[in-house]
Amino acid sequence: MLQKHPNEFTRRVIYKYFADHQMPAEVNAVRDGYVVFLNYFSAVEACNVDEASGRLVHNDSRDEWKLYWMSGNFRWHLYEQCPTLHHALDVMLSEEAANLFRKVL
Repeated sequence: MLQKHPNEFTRRVIYKYFADHQMPAEVNAVRDGYVVFLNYFSAVEACNVDEASGRLVHNDSRDEWKLYWMSGNFRWHLYEQCPTLHHALDVMLSEEAANLFRKVL
């Protein structure tokens, strides 16, 4: 059976999305999806840090993307179910969700 996600094409789409918004990011493949790490300068640690910002998981049966955020106890929590990958990425960068996905940026 062909596994739809993760794949290299979608990972590159996510990279390009963040590059177009001038946000340095790393994208790691996980089971059925991707984890996005945003890079920022930490004044506390006095260096650049990659922090897990969000997790995108594709639901093949419903053909939708689930967007998760990470809490302070390092657990993933569902934020929203999105019809497309670009919608999920837009939600991650929205002002309404900035405190969850862009905590330090």
